Amino acid sequence: FYLKTGMGLLHENSWSDHYDLCLQLYESYAESSYCQGKFVEMNYALQDIFDNARSSDDKLQAYFTLVRALGAQNKLPEALETGLFFLSELGEPIVISSDTKAIFLAEFSKTKHMLDGKTDDDLLSMSIMTNKTKITAVRLMSILSLYAYLSDQKLYSLLVFRMLQTSLLHGICHESIPGFASYGGLLSCCFRDIEGAYRFGQLSLRLLEKFEAKECLGQVYLVIYSLINGWIESHYSSLEPLQFAYSNQMRCGEIQYAMMSARQYCTHMYQCGVELSTVEKTCEDYGKMMIEHKQDLFYKYTLPYRQASLNLMGRSKDPLLLTGEAMDQDVLLNDAIGSKEMALVSLIYHQCSWLAFIFGDYGLASKMVEKINEIDTSTYPAFMISSYAFVEGLVSYALAHKTNEAKWEILGRNATDKMFQYASIVPINFQHKLLLLQAESLFFSGDSMNASKYYDAAIKTAGENNFIQHQAVAYERAGIFHLSEGNTSLASQYYGQAHVAYLKWGAYCKADQLRLHCPF
Repeated sequence: FYLKTGMGLLHENSWSDHYDLCLQLYESYAESSYCQGKFVEMNYALQDIFDNARSSDDKLQAYFTLVRALGAQNKLPEALETGLFFLSELGEPIVISSDTKAIFLAEFSKTKHMLDGKTDDDLLSMSIMTNKTKITAVRLMSILSLYAYLSDQKLYSLLVFRMLQTSLLHGICHESIPGFASYGGLLSCCFRDIEGAYRFGQLSLRLLEKFEAKECLGQVYLVIYSLINGWIESHYSSLEPLQFAYSNQMRCGEIQYAMMSARQYCTHMYQCGVELSTVEKTCEDYGKMMIEHKQDLFYKYTLPYRQASLNLMGRSKDPLLLTGEAMDQDVLLNDAIGSKEMALVSLIYHQCSWLAFIFGDYGLASKMVEKINEIDTSTYPAFMISSYAFVEGLVSYALAHKTNEAKWEILGRNATDKMFQYASIVPINFQHKLLLLQAESLFFSGDSMNASKYYDAAIKTAGENNFIQHQAVAYERAGIFHLSEGNTSLASQYYGQAHVAYLKWGAYCKADQLRLHCPF
């Protein structure tokens, strides 16, 4: 109100007579309008700045506001295009060519070489960045890295490498801190260098404390508790830090990272097997806040989890289709493809494949898995890529039984090999998945004695690590196995335990399906 009133008191020559005052008023009003989601009013203010600013430096704040607003409105290609142009103007062009792998490896090698021989103490005692242009460039890279992560994995990597290179050359600033965390994320996701990832994650936390950079906490926590710690500790341990990041960033006025933290919290709740009605309500509540703050970009990522929860709870017409109270599958999918949000596209396909498998439509599940495999998921979090492999393995073994085609066994074994790698790094998150895939493999190969042992081990391990949804699936698959062996008494017990586990998870629709189609 006060900013708008102040602008209303300006006359037509104010930009020439009171330049500094006009610039500050319009910058503040544009920023305030962005925070309130009033993008039309924001654009008017920004255009006045672009038309009247006397230098490129005077347009900097306006560009930052514009890029963040485009991102919030889910206009990721425009946000990245604007931001990359801005970076070039700042002397930090990001070169993108068709040979992205070669560029990725070259930039990684360059960054690694610059870090060689530097201890944590060396990095913590680096000089402060004083070059304002470089500070602006690193700040912009930090903002763009979020949008690139959601739409262009290779560009995300290049931005992270450049953030670190610029900081190593010119010194540390607040915006450098997420770069160290993100570099750790790349080490974990792309190179499985878990020790190195943990080192840079912890280094970023120490830098946060040293610089008292509260505004960067959300971005750092997102990387650590999504990309790094999933390879180190229980997935459940991420829930409390992500909730803290949300509340902290709201207090700091960092709306985007608050909402991103909320979105990730919803994701992890669902992945951890939290009771489905709790997940659904949490997604709905945070979704309302995202709508209120006009953060459509993050709101959309809560929808597949909320609708999947509703489907499993029995609150949708078709449990195989992500259409109902929360979303329309075709509309959201087409929108995501149109805006090149490949992270959202893969999420939709994955939830469709998971639901299709749970409800027994293995053909549909396989089609969804094939679509995921066409997407670059190289920097996705540990739990996400393990879920992709887990579902692909389960679907492949189910189709191997149904069709007896060799290709499905091969795909199943490939998925099992991947899960073996993941489980060897962090058993508490992935061992039960590996055991279940191994049981399915033994079942298909006819090794009944060992298959029975592995099913029981998968059930026990999933229960010990509190993954009730996977325990329910393991019980059901064990029931199917024992039924095929002709042991109806034992099969009945496993089916009964599966029914109890699905009810405990809150998947009433699946529990009903199991009861109605039980072969006893």
